[in-house]
Amino acid sequence: MTRPPLPIDHESGRLFFGLVLFCGIALVLSVPGARVVRELGSTQQIVRTLGLDMTWVFLDAYVLAMGLLGLSLGSADAERREQASRRIGRLALRVLLGQLFCLPYLVFSCALFPGREGGLALVVLLATVTALVCAVQNGRIERAGDSPTRSLSGYAILLAVSLVPLVRMPLLSPIGAARLLVDGASPLQALAAFFAPTALLAALCVVAARLRGEAHAV
Repeated sequence: MTRPPLPIDHESGRLFFGLVLFCGIALVLSVPGARVVRELGSTQQIVRTLGLDMTWVFLDAYVLAMGLLGLSLGSADAERREQASRRIGRLALRVLLGQLFCLPYLVFSCALFPGREGGLALVVLLATVTALVCAVQNGRIERAGDSPTRSLSGYAILLAVSLVPLVRMPLLSPIGAARLLVDGASPLQALAAFFAPTALLAALCVVAARLRGEAHAV
């Protein structure tokens, strides 16, 4: 009996390292006291002059980085020939492992949003669901065909979904939804923020189950 592969191999290890590095840099830039370091002080002065709020840099980068991690995990997992349920379970385990690596950053980021720890917890849940949706969907895209642009389509979709709705419908963007959750969303707004990624994840699981059933029937 063969043992299942470990959740961390050389390729996924590089992905987790990139997640930690990216979120770490974003957290440093978000800290208001960062001007004690000369280089970061210059950066803070510039963004204050432009009227930007650097407090949100970590939160935005964290949500986006989790989505990118999901896409990369889905691509790496596409070549494994496993049952859909095992594949989704494996991807979920790796997404949770990524969250574990970010845990120190998340705990520290509570100082950026005092009294809003509940909203941050909802953001972690939202980022987890978003990353898993990206992983499952990108895995399907990678297995669906041999188009030369298929490896980039998932990333383009994530960036479009994350940035375009911010103008008028921020709840449809994981970044906009995360900001709203931390700012104190109403119960109805919180449910709306989770509706799209949860519904999409459920739909992907149903499609995977049907495909598995058709494969067994053949």
